[in-house]
Amino acid sequence: MHKRDSPTKKWVVPFHKHTMHIHYNTQGTCSKAMLIDIDDHTHVIQQVRIVGGCPGNTIGLTALAQGQTAEHVIERLKGIPCRDKGTSCPDQLAQALAQALQQPCTH
Repeated sequence: MHKRDSPTKKWVVPFHKHTMHIHYNTQGTCSKAMLIDIDDHTHVIQQVRIVGGCPGNTIGLTALAQGQTAEHVIERLKGIPCRDKGTSCPDQLAQALAQALQQPCTH
């Protein structure tokens, strides 16, 4: 098993009063991680940073996601494939957001 194929670590920590900072290690994509700031009350995505991946794709994906609710982004991006990988950067973003929404509010 390659280091890249090892189980991913994903966590959500409070950033400031109403923001969750999500660090999601992607799996099965060219990108390596996603760093997402989301308002934990409204679920509006404040910022997305994607580490690695195709620059045009990741810049476009982050520009489209920011300002949208997590639920809307999940609905639109969940299940999008890339080649024969069974997942994609958009799908990984949807998975990261879905996981974050399942976390209890810590304040």
